[in-house]
Formats: sequence, structure tokens, C-alpha cells
Amino acid sequence: MKIEGTYLLQGPFGPNKTNLPTYLGGASQWEQTPYPGRSRNPGRGCYSTICYSTILKSATSATAASSACSSLQRMRRAIPTIAALVLASAAKMQGAPLRQLHDPDTGLSALFYMPPAAAEPLPLLLYLHGAGESGRELRDLISEGATGTPPVELEHGTALPFLAKHFIVVAPQTDHGWRPAEVNKFLDFLLSSRAGLPIDAARCYVTGHSMGGGGALHAAAAKPSRWAAVVAVAPAGAPRAADLATTPVWCFHGKNDVVVPSGISEHLVQRLRTGGADEGNAKLTLYDAAPAPKGWPAYDGHGSPMPAYATPDLWRWLLEKRLGSGSAA
Repeated sequence: MKIEGTYLLQGPFGPNKTNLPTYLGGASQWEQTPYPGRSRNPGRGCYSTICYSTILKSATSATAASSACSSLQRMRRAIPTIAALVLASAAKMQGAPLRQLHDPDTGLSALFYMPPAAAEPLPLLLYLHGAGESGRELRDLISEGATGTPPVELEHGTALPFLAKHFIVVAPQTDHGWRPAEVNKFLDFLLSSRAGLPIDAARCYVTGHSMGGGGALHAAAAKPSRWAAVVAVAPAGAPRAADLATTPVWCFHGKNDVVVPSGISEHLVQRLRTGGADEGNAKLTLYDAAPAPKGWPAYDGHGSPMPAYATPDLWRWLLEKRLGSGSAA
């Protein structure tokens, strides 16, 4: 199992912003591997990372993991901050298998995630997959090539806590591309009592990668009154900027993307800003060297979901956007 994340360590060793990726296996030694594109504090935070890795390297089974957690409880008395950090990470190892739903009106089936003990309406994140996950096998949505996307990271327990705690995530699957009218009709179903999801209708966000990134933009452009914001990762196409004039947009793209040129995102955001949107509502993040999707080494630069959806500020930015709040330009 793999555990990775960015944490802010407080107390005797901090604050230090440190990445703590490690692998659970039979080895007894610790290892420390920075997550690509992130930095670690090589000072006092290093000792914290060693503690984290040493205990969890030996957790090769559920029993061993339980034993490791017991050790951490004892460690809490000596190093409160680090013990709390590792216990939280150990809990994430289990992941949260996504459940399924089906919309009889559009015929779309989807995987969905709901935070534990959700007692009040929560924001919706609708994720539209890329062409590589097209078909009728829902589990393809969490295939290796989709690593970094919200459904994959939630399934494996590696999503940022901000996403896992504050968003209902729904990931439908298509075998014929993303049609704006169909996506918006699917939203009607999600907001109805038939879906049984406690969604805040004023905080519905649509996102996607590649084909899905273009689909997200077009769905929001077709019904801007339905979407509080749109996040497009390496979008394979874009609508007229004027159709998104009232919708906050954040695009992520690798400059080195050999599948979809970054100019699609750059030109859209430039036109939005020229049309009057401020930089807070027409955002663009470009990566000089985005990775290739896992298992697809020839698609260099097209794996931008990995760094994009691991951006903590993205989730905070989304939660600031609400229909009727006047947040868009």
C-alpha cells in the first residue's frame, strides 16, 4: 500500500511542511521519497518522517497495522504531534470503496463518494473522465491510468483531507463522449430525491481531465446558472469565453503535454480575462514538466491530474464559490 500526503507539522519539530510518502512492505528500514513536484523540509522535519516510515514499513497485514497503531498510541505520550499525524495516515490506508448509482433518465451510471456522517447539504464535485476510461465498466474509472483523479484517490484513501471531508464526489461514465445537455440532465437527477444525496444546490462544481475537461467547460457554458465553478485539467476543447463570463474557471495544463496542447487552456483564460474576469475567477496553472499518466509513458505531460488535484488551494478556492454570491466577474 502507498501512503502519501503533505502535512504541516506543529510542536517540537515544526512547523515544517513535509511530504511523507512511504510504502508498506516487509522491509524493516525506513525510506524517504519526496513526492514529484513537491519539496520537503530537510531540517527538523526529517526526524518526523523517519518516525513515520519506520513504524509503518512493517505493517504487512491488518494485524500488523493494528499493532503499529498501538505503538503509535504509546508514542503519543512522547511525541504528540507525530503520533497524531501517523495515526491519521494509518486510518487512510483503508481507503473508501466508492459506491454506485444509476440515472434512468440519462442512462448514466456513476461511482460516488460521500464523506462519513454527512449530516447537512455538502458541495458536489462532478468529475468527468477522459477518453481512456470510456466504456461501460465503472471500475475502469479507477484504473492505473487515472491515478491522481478524485475517484482514484478517494478509492485508495490518498485524497487530500480537504476533499475527502468536505465534498460529495460523483464520477459518471460515458461511452460516447460528454454531451452538455446530458451532463446537465444528470445534475438534475443528482439533485433530486431519487439520488438520495445531500447536495447543496448552490455549490455544484464540475471538473474533468482531457475529454472530460472539455466536457466540464462545455457543460458549464451551456448552463452557467447551474454551476458555481468549473475546473478543467488539460481540457481537450473549450467553448466561447463569453459563455463562461459569469462562471469562475480554473485551468491546469502541462506545457509539455503531447496529447492536448496547453494553448487551449491559455487562450481560454486569456479571453476570459480580456472579457473582464479577474485573475481570481479566471485562473491558470501551467506545469513546465507535467508527468505522463501512470502506465502511459508515451503520453508525456498529460498526467497533470496528479499535481492538479493534489493542490490544496484548489479545494479552498472551490468552497469560496457559491451561486448567487457574486463571486464571478
